[in-house]
Amino acid sequence: MAIHSIYALSKDDPEARNWLSFFHRRGYTRLTNLVIERVFWLEGDCNAEKLLPLLVNTLYQVPAEHSQLDPAQGPIVEIAYRPAVTDPETPSILAGAQALGETGLEFARLSRRYQFCGLEATEVKTLAARFLYNKVVERIRAADEKVTTLRPTGKPDAVGTVSLHGLNDEQLTVLSHARSWYAPLSQMKVLQAHEQKRGRPYTDAEIEILAQSWSDHCYHTTWKSLGLLKKLSQATHQINHPLVVSSFTDNAGGLEFAGDWVVTIKGETHNFPSSIAPFGGIATKHGGVIRDTLGFGKGAYPIGGTTVMGTMDPRLSDDKVPAGALHPELIVSESIRATAYYTNPMGIPMLHPIYRCHPGYAKCFALGHSLGIIPKKYACKDAPKPGDVAVLFGGATGRDGVHGATASSTGMTGETLEKESAAVQIGHPITERRFMTAIPVLRDRECIRSITDLGAGGISCAVGEMGAETGVSIDLDVVPLKDQSLTAWEILLSESQERMLMAVPPEKLAEAQSILDRFEVAHTSLGHFTDTVRLEATWHGEKVVDLEMSFLWGGCPIDPTPTAKPQRALPAVSIPEPQDRDDWSEAIYRVLTHYHCADQSPAGSRFDSTVQGRTAIGPYGGKNHRMPTNLSVLAPLYGKPQGVISTVAFNPFYGEINPAGMARLMMVEAITKAVVAGADYRQMALCDNFYTPRVRPDIAYDLLQMVETIADLSVALGIPFISGKDSSSGTFEAGGRRIDVPPTLAVATMGRVDDVKKVVTKEFKRAGNPLVLVGRTDATALGGTVYADCYGQRGDRLFEAADVNALKAEWDALLKLHANEQYVSGCAIAEGGILLRVFEAAVGSGLGARLRLDQFPAGRRDGMLFGEFAGCCLIEVPAQFQGATLLAGIPHLIVGEVTEQPRLTFVDRNKTVWEEAITELTERWSETFREVLK
Repeated sequence: MAIHSIYALSKDDPEARNWLSFFHRRGYTRLTNLVIERVFWLEGDCNAEKLLPLLVNTLYQVPAEHSQLDPAQGPIVEIAYRPAVTDPETPSILAGAQALGETGLEFARLSRRYQFCGLEATEVKTLAARFLYNKVVERIRAADEKVTTLRPTGKPDAVGTVSLHGLNDEQLTVLSHARSWYAPLSQMKVLQAHEQKRGRPYTDAEIEILAQSWSDHCYHTTWKSLGLLKKLSQATHQINHPLVVSSFTDNAGGLEFAGDWVVTIKGETHNFPSSIAPFGGIATKHGGVIRDTLGFGKGAYPIGGTTVMGTMDPRLSDDKVPAGALHPELIVSESIRATAYYTNPMGIPMLHPIYRCHPGYAKCFALGHSLGIIPKKYACKDAPKPGDVAVLFGGATGRDGVHGATASSTGMTGETLEKESAAVQIGHPITERRFMTAIPVLRDRECIRSITDLGAGGISCAVGEMGAETGVSIDLDVVPLKDQSLTAWEILLSESQERMLMAVPPEKLAEAQSILDRFEVAHTSLGHFTDTVRLEATWHGEKVVDLEMSFLWGGCPIDPTPTAKPQRALPAVSIPEPQDRDDWSEAIYRVLTHYHCADQSPAGSRFDSTVQGRTAIGPYGGKNHRMPTNLSVLAPLYGKPQGVISTVAFNPFYGEINPAGMARLMMVEAITKAVVAGADYRQMALCDNFYTPRVRPDIAYDLLQMVETIADLSVALGIPFISGKDSSSGTFEAGGRRIDVPPTLAVATMGRVDDVKKVVTKEFKRAGNPLVLVGRTDATALGGTVYADCYGQRGDRLFEAADVNALKAEWDALLKLHANEQYVSGCAIAEGGILLRVFEAAVGSGLGARLRLDQFPAGRRDGMLFGEFAGCCLIEVPAQFQGATLLAGIPHLIVGEVTEQPRLTFVDRNKTVWEEAITELTERWSETFREVLK
């Protein structure tokens, strides 16, 4: 078959400029220029020129039949996917060719040629290997490579057997690690005993399925050992909230919404893949959590999402990055590119883009949420019945994602980057977009008995979980493959993206197939559900899996996890209090330019936040749409005023001081953000995402304290957790050095509002209006604050939010003020303290503010300005404020007023202590993220 190629050079290439700047910052100052040439490889009896409009935009690209790069100008490396891997873009190119009437195109691939002017060839190869490609799924093409076909080729290995008979404990442990199972000895011994009982060795497919199904990622062994799942679910059960439709049983949690609708929420982490291959890891983070929404009930529709990233500081010098870890600047920039790549084509608004840093995030924190909506009558699944057809639909199955579940259940080392890179999936959003549109049609036509996504463990986990109570028999020969060399166990465990499974009543199969065809969704009848209560699979006429469901889902041993209270010896914060204007300027500039507080819109503005037309309030607002709103509000039902509000609280500094205290503060902060906007906390639910180091006795103690804290607080407040995810593998080891992530909990809220037009936003509304601080404060509690971090300190004590009764009283008072329209702007206090809230409100309004330091309680005034008082909020009230009686008994202070002039001013007994124009502060505030992304 003929191979054609098209080479395209951009007339002006921002990507090349960005890489050039990146490498200069890495110290490659001899690099005088970087040029990227895109190559399209086409196989088939086709007219390449006819395909040019599909592949090249001639307004800014120059196409040619041969490379336009001159080797004399510098070394060239060409990066391409390995022959056994299908490019993510291939399906789109093939579909586009069909639309253009070019039916002769059989296959397509892409590659990129990078020319480095000013560097040596050996230096370029080292640089490319470190930054430009994933060695397992990508490669450097040799310049003289002969291309005979573009299609993935290869011959699968025969089905093998694995016997554990006679192996001692050490041999079992070595085997588990060598095969990338990472199963503890107790599991290996149970498998060994089961093999002896059944009287035959395992096939490689059977033991691989068991190892991944029992991994911590899938089976939550750590949480079950400590009783954490039970503790949290019991708290939700005890609350028995009347609006909760589903909690901890489905792919997401569900809350009753207006009319006969249910809204859903799920948060999913993708930490390990994002640490070793950020673009693929982050793209599939979004794809996976979106499928959790699609797999809720009989198919919810996604209406919003988030991206939350925790890395080491992207501005670190190379010598400070641990050996074997990717540079955090690369992780951040690639994560931003991946979020745009995936979520924009999906047509789902991005509501909360949040970026944080901490020295412990050598193995990054990569979290994404998905919100959805579904008719209430379809909010619960039916159990599959024997005879129902197991329909696999979406993308093809490849080697990407093999061992994803087991790799995600272990720590990360400097060697992991190479050994487990196959655990990184390759996403293609257009494939998922097609079935995202098809699923509601299938659902409404009663074609779906049950539905789930193919995430960790791939086909084996999806069919095993769905058929756990009945049994299921599947034929692997019908699975569409990207890679013809896949053997049976790899087909079963592959975590290739954009695949889902549904149980279809046999009488509805033809209709379901017709609907999938109409939406151009690939599908196959994988098998059927049985009454054997066994998981059975055949391949090439051979039965390769025959496992009893009772052992698969009930045989995993749960090892006891010892706990020991950690000993923390932390120094107190010791920052000298500002004494004059220069001191105040220094403190304020440091806080406003801190990575957590600085303008992050250069990242967030790359993501569509208004697509679908449901967004009432997105991530940025104000006059110039750069002011962070710290909340989102959707109006899911077109033409209806009812809304869904969501907020996120995530602070990596607090967990280093007091993990349980951090957990409490994250709950209080997330809820207060929604309440001050006008949402009733009694109509909210929560989603938790934990990230902790590999479990040791002290880590187990902290984790137990964190979960007990939020479970008890959830019951006391009457606000249930309905969904979440845990990851207990946040440890990086290399060169004898261990780096643990800080104990992390991100809390998201999802609540109902009666009218989206009545939601109160942050930006100031009118000059002369007083500013009132409502809630408990403590100017001495600066531990974990951005202010402390700005001076290289962490501290030994967190702020303690008010007790439950005081919090409820404050929230109730705020809701009454809101109902009586007694404040016109408001926001919760979080990172950066009052100072950041006032500055952002000024940025969003074009107005200014005067803060009266003499109105603060006696003590540290910098503590009042920069303290992060969770549960406290700042509201702007009318000049003729009539709500003072509603705040009786609630701590509150009038701390200043809005001004006509766009300046931020501090006064003490009418004497100006410090003053600066908002425009000047904004310029500094804007610079931090520009430096990261330039």
